[in-house]
Amino acid sequence: MKQTLLMLLMLPLAARAGNPIIPGYADPHMKIWDGKMYLSVGKDESPALKRFSMIHWAVFSSTNLVDWTLESKVDPADTYLGAGYNRCWASDLARKDGLYYLYTSNGGEETSVFRAEQPGGPFRDILKRPMLAKGMSINHEYDPTVFTEDDGQHYIVFGRDGQLGDHLIHYQMAKLADDMVSIDGKPRDLMTTKPYGFGDKNRARDHQYFHKHNGIYYLSCAGAYMTSTNRYGPFDNERHTGQNGHSSFAEYNGQWYHCNEWTCEPHGVRQYRQVCLTYLHYKDNGDMVSDPAFLQGTSVAKEGIHYRTGVGNYSASWDKIEAEWFFKISGAVKRESPAGGFEIQQVRDGSNLHFPNVADLPANATVTLQLASANPGGRIEIRKDSPSGSLLGSCEIPNTGSWSRYQAVPCPLKNEAGTANLVLVFKGGADDLLHLDWFGF
Repeated sequence: MKQTLLMLLMLPLAARAGNPIIPGYADPHMKIWDGKMYLSVGKDESPALKRFSMIHWAVFSSTNLVDWTLESKVDPADTYLGAGYNRCWASDLARKDGLYYLYTSNGGEETSVFRAEQPGGPFRDILKRPMLAKGMSINHEYDPTVFTEDDGQHYIVFGRDGQLGDHLIHYQMAKLADDMVSIDGKPRDLMTTKPYGFGDKNRARDHQYFHKHNGIYYLSCAGAYMTSTNRYGPFDNERHTGQNGHSSFAEYNGQWYHCNEWTCEPHGVRQYRQVCLTYLHYKDNGDMVSDPAFLQGTSVAKEGIHYRTGVGNYSASWDKIEAEWFFKISGAVKRESPAGGFEIQQVRDGSNLHFPNVADLPANATVTLQLASANPGGRIEIRKDSPSGSLLGSCEIPNTGSWSRYQAVPCPLKNEAGTANLVLVFKGGADDLLHLDWFGF
């Protein structure tokens, strides 16, 4: 039965969830289907334990990334693993031909698969045995990522890099067969230019994830990642997003997110982790950045306030709301800004940005927009709930002289005090009306 996940808030804002979004779970992998985000995770047993004990797998879902619903869980007692099994490590979801698959890591040894008719389950044990058995290769068959190529073909990535005995090993990728519960051919190594990939001679690394953006393949390990233009590598140029923990990356409503597990207060126990969600940006050169301003706040007095409030939530009391923190975008793009960081560009007539759950709005507020424009004319409309919703206020877009010269433009609103879902709608005839950096109240 579906259950709504209730969480104590880390900020004094009524009925608003924040980070961590799902306490007591770890190893999150995201999938986006039919306008909804799904998270597959493993359950840490208790903050009182000083050892890792993960007692079931679960699937959560959300449409607003604020409220999370427990769709189903896979109890080892209902599978060939049996009652009392407590090594429910990382998992990932896939779908094909109207069926859904949950691939699970059974400790650091093997991978199983369970099938359902709905994305949230219930998932059933159809093989009654591991799909990738221990010893199938010289690798460890665990921590699966299921990657879907542009042509619809599914691949499973598993294992760890580093050294296993006398063997130098790497993550491996196998093509999934049409039945999605077996592999087609032998696994292939995902080669890295570093001799031990993300690990070293003394410790191989798990926590892998695999995805693609703008034709580039990303092989990641927690917050570290390498890239390649070939699916099988070689992967090189290791860098870091700025956020740690077992991670996954996905796009939802035009926004990219970095979902990770971390040890969050009040527990502070490595064996009892929390699932957190942050905004992710791509630089023009393809580098990934977990938004530093969102993670750390904009001043010492407000250290971490944005991160604790969580994605899809905003406050008019903040010094500024970065334009790149939108919940939904249409007709524009997020790009690097000449002022540093990121901004919204290629804004044309009808483009819009959604910022739901803007709290602490005073009545008849004035919103100030930091923007640059080298084109004449255009207008910004602030609307309630949707691009065609009630008009709260509007202002003209000035020509600031260049795309690197910014100006603060005030826009008086006629609004009620409290919390509102705000949509910025842009009007005008130019192909690029403005570059929007941030706004504040």
